[in-house]
Amino acid sequence: MPTFTRLAAALIYGVLALYAAERYKLLYDTPPQLGQASLFMAIVGGYVGWAFVGKRINGAMLHSIFQALQGVIVTILAGLTLYGIAEVFRLGYRMRYRNLYEAVRGFFDIVTEYLLRMADPGFVGMLAAMAVGAGLVLTLFWRWAEARRFK
Repeated sequence: MPTFTRLAAALIYGVLALYAAERYKLLYDTPPQLGQASLFMAIVGGYVGWAFVGKRINGAMLHSIFQALQGVIVTILAGLTLYGIAEVFRLGYRMRYRNLYEAVRGFFDIVTEYLLRMADPGFVGMLAAMAVGAGLVLTLFWRWAEARRFK
């Protein structure tokens, strides 16, 4: 059921995913200039906010922060999974992989490369702070917008 909290979660997660994707580029020695990955992560973040986080938020602050943290993890994993699959198909058309085993291994190599680069303590701290902030904001929003429905 569409609610204001789900809409707010979609918007918040879309913006936070866009910001995190732009900050991720700074982890490279020479940051890439392409904006497609950032836009892609914003779309994935918005979807996760709508489908996963928004419907699980309630008035309990700690519960909502935990759900927001799970949402950040799901956004990262979903984005990397979809990107990895697309990259394997792109490289497969260029005949980089000879068989299915090499393609699957290539997928895990791509995902692992991104996850290892994300393991920077500053970046992980930023993601955790974003999750806590999103949880707090969404809890307050739920208390304002949704609680009156249940009176």
